[in-house]
Amino acid sequence: MAQLHSSSRQTKAVVVGAGFGGLAVALRLLARGYAVDLLEKHADLGGRARTFELDGHHFDAGPTVITAPFIFSELFERFGENIEDHVTFLPVAPFYRMDFTDGSHFDYRDTTEAIIEEIERLSPGEGSQYHAFLEAAGAMYQRGFVELATRPFTRISDMLDVFPDLVRLRADRSIYQFVARFFRDERLRRAFSVPSLLVGGNPFRTSSLYALIHALERRGGVWYAKGGTGALVNALAALFQRHGGRLHTGQSVERLEMEGGVVRAALTGSGQRFEADLLVSNADPLYVYNHWIARTALQRIADGHRARLKHSMGLFVLYFTTDRIYSQLEHHTIVFGETFREILDQIFDQHEVPDDLSLYLHRPGATDPSMAPANGDAFYVLAPVPNLQGNQDWTQLAPELEQRIVDILARRLMPDLHAQIRAKRSVSPVYFHDALNSPHGSGFSIAPTLTQSAGLRFHNQSPRYPNLFFVGAGVHPGAGVPGVVSSAGVVERLVNRWEMQPEQRAGRIDASTTNGAGP
Repeated sequence: MAQLHSSSRQTKAVVVGAGFGGLAVALRLLARGYAVDLLEKHADLGGRARTFELDGHHFDAGPTVITAPFIFSELFERFGENIEDHVTFLPVAPFYRMDFTDGSHFDYRDTTEAIIEEIERLSPGEGSQYHAFLEAAGAMYQRGFVELATRPFTRISDMLDVFPDLVRLRADRSIYQFVARFFRDERLRRAFSVPSLLVGGNPFRTSSLYALIHALERRGGVWYAKGGTGALVNALAALFQRHGGRLHTGQSVERLEMEGGVVRAALTGSGQRFEADLLVSNADPLYVYNHWIARTALQRIADGHRARLKHSMGLFVLYFTTDRIYSQLEHHTIVFGETFREILDQIFDQHEVPDDLSLYLHRPGATDPSMAPANGDAFYVLAPVPNLQGNQDWTQLAPELEQRIVDILARRLMPDLHAQIRAKRSVSPVYFHDALNSPHGSGFSIAPTLTQSAGLRFHNQSPRYPNLFFVGAGVHPGAGVPGVVSSAGVVERLVNRWEMQPEQRAGRIDASTTNGAGP
């Protein structure tokens, strides 16, 4: 299938970046018969899903839940293996606890009956609305995830085909507006619209299409990989190597070797050259176009458009261990601030750090005791903050935010926290910029607004360089683990099309594919 250039050798694919997207596409190409080299700049794997050690204990640095385990099962099945032999998914219950400043809380559970009961407890009389909300979210899921998540969008006609459905579903509304149609209580509106922040979107700007997240969680469940998300990353890497994939760590790509409109090789800082018949980047497309490809007249034409792109917020994440176990805390707690829209306006529009923080608290030991130290606990707490477009001095600001976060947790959930913290460390948007090559240090690449969705995101296949492909948060279908892994399926379909089109392999591409956020 992949014997394109000569019957004497396999077609060579180079994949840059061993995050979830890079691992998934490397496995898909390997299953198609490609000779695959997977390059990772760090000594460890995972990208945003890297792990690190603190106080002798392993932490997941990024994603903390799996909401569509079947997308990983498919990768093992391509090689005749069962994921259950390598990874154990543990159910998380409740999915999330939402904690409000008035002392109330909402537990987002796994059954319709339990959720209705929680809604009624919080806001009597509104429980009956949940059926209609779930049905509407299900329609978004069917169109936005089941039908479109692995469909390529590279031509204007691709967007025109789905435009009538987007109009019918009122995808022009924000997810907050969508939720507000069903619930009056502000706490419920926050609880059901906040998931858009988990993919980098302001609930007041993110398309209502992202209500599909709720339906995805209800249908697929919310799971935690035993041993942490890093255990899943390692299982995918082992699968790749077990079937002949070549993994190269400590290989930071410096530039792409081009011949006309074709990528010929990836050149790394260590002086190595990795020849490629096609190359897939898990690095952010904006970073690739700005740093790996020589500036051309066509590149400069695209600069104005790229400068207008809206980027997701930044993330400040504090990791810490404690000398005691906080058994009263759930696996996931979202700690809402006093305000909601005001916080988001400050972060997304004014690029300011709000005084009134909202937090996401992760306690993995609640589901997997092996992820907590003996007789203690381990936590990861995330605060949405401005990306580096805010020009904050994070060297000075980081210790101040650490203290503010601990103060909030002590006041709201953990009264003795100040005395119980054993070790801590934090990362700011600077980490995302420097370690993960994320433009502006954004946590999720470009923001998931309607005008930056599907074919209006960066393309999964470069409009200018036909053997250059992209997976990850910046391309269709978007950020979040399911979106990033699904982008590998999009690329596989595009590679299949590329295999059948000699003019693309020669560096010629139809001008009709040059719409959207590509160069």
